[in-house]
Amino acid sequence: MISRVNSAVCNGITGEPVIAETDLSNGLPQMHIVGLPSTMVMESKDRIKSAILNSGYEYPRRRITVNLTPAGIRKTGAHLDLPIAVGILTAMRYISTGNVSRYGIIGELSLEGRVLPVEGVLPMILGMKKRGIRQFMIPAANLPEALLAEEIRVCGVDSLSDCVQKIHEGSGAWADSKPAFSQMNNVLESKPEIDFSDIRGQESAKRAAVIAAAGNHGLFLMGNPGCGKTMLARRISTILPPMTRQEIIEDTIIYSVMGKVDPAEGGIRKRPFRMPHHSIGRSGLIGGGIWPIPGEVTLAHNGVLFLDEVSEFKREVLESLRIPIEDHTITHFRNGQAYQYPCRFLLVMAANPCPCGFNGDPDHECRCSFVQRENYRRKLSGAMLERVDIMVNMEKVQYKDLKGRDPAAVSSGELRRQVTDARAFAAATGRKKISGELNDKEVRQLELSAEAERFMSSAYDKLHLSPRTYIKALRVARTIADLDQSPRIEIQHISESLSYRMALYDFENGAE
Repeated sequence: MISRVNSAVCNGITGEPVIAETDLSNGLPQMHIVGLPSTMVMESKDRIKSAILNSGYEYPRRRITVNLTPAGIRKTGAHLDLPIAVGILTAMRYISTGNVSRYGIIGELSLEGRVLPVEGVLPMILGMKKRGIRQFMIPAANLPEALLAEEIRVCGVDSLSDCVQKIHEGSGAWADSKPAFSQMNNVLESKPEIDFSDIRGQESAKRAAVIAAAGNHGLFLMGNPGCGKTMLARRISTILPPMTRQEIIEDTIIYSVMGKVDPAEGGIRKRPFRMPHHSIGRSGLIGGGIWPIPGEVTLAHNGVLFLDEVSEFKREVLESLRIPIEDHTITHFRNGQAYQYPCRFLLVMAANPCPCGFNGDPDHECRCSFVQRENYRRKLSGAMLERVDIMVNMEKVQYKDLKGRDPAAVSSGELRRQVTDARAFAAATGRKKISGELNDKEVRQLELSAEAERFMSSAYDKLHLSPRTYIKALRVARTIADLDQSPRIEIQHISESLSYRMALYDFENGAE
């Protein structure tokens, strides 16, 4: 008798439906698994045999052939233990074939028959859902994650015998995805552990952070050691708007495949903040490997990628970011197949003004030569700096700013409201994209007041701006106008925008 059990595997971050076909035939009592299985799947034979016996079932003394179809997709993951075991028991008539065909089954088995949590549950469920499967048997620990998918019913199982009984009887504690997601969204967000109100002084840097968050503009923080660059960057994720359902699903898929989802939370509810060390390699940053896995740029999807001490990164590693920043996706080609990963993030970089860090500091003498400072700056190419819209030179914090309570300190909650209101205003004016993602044609269609038009024309000639710089300055100006709830770009918006571009120009050309 041949049985068929629905399951899935992760191909990159995409769930691919798989059918585990099991055939019991005459021959030596051994199991053969075919269909491009990995070593991990091949090693499941002994786990499955022990799990079946220790669950109180008879193990067939016949030749067992398991075919994982489609055969052209590489099958890897211990989550195929449970569907293969169910397939064997179905072929032995412990379970009705008609009952099994209704379910998608995922789970790893222990030797005593317990069902253990696995990685990649959400993308696999979504992959099977596209094939019309709406009911799933999964490890009980993975239940919160699975409920992020829409219009499905999920049953958590604790053991192989529990799974067999629920399939055989057609019963179980089914959970619906919609109410679960509503309950998750209704949970009030607690105050973040880190808050912008912790930062004293640095008002210009805070303003730049709000503009960057509102328009998704690349931000470059420059300043002497200890001025608060890292402290401020760590808090930018706390002022981004709350994640939408689609963003939660996208990030949960990525982190689920990497095994980084907390089973208790069942999903990624806070915007990611990734801070790779400057010693990271190209594959670690943008992803890769023989079987490509997501890199830091993908783990930062819908969040913040912070490159601290950016001038210490290898130049070729930084250059690999240029295309992902523009396209918001990264594609790896391996074995004739394309693996595409999303990477829409807010880029934040920080650096000292020179190798010793004290160039321009009135209280410390810079020990770097002119050549050392130039080489330090040239770690960032002009093409890479073009991906940054805003640069701000952070000031040295005075002692008086550190003492006592700062009545002017603004919390992350207040800044988040400013960012959210700016994006809502942009949407209300008919723009479907935030300012930082407008293409050149859309930027040229932005409305400027007559005074702002004349001011921009004069600045273009006197400051020797390039067409690309002109476009980027208008993008930032539009975001500033959104923060002011202004339907048109005014002179003050362009003036502030150009000040951030000039700081970048000074850094690139080595101005002291």
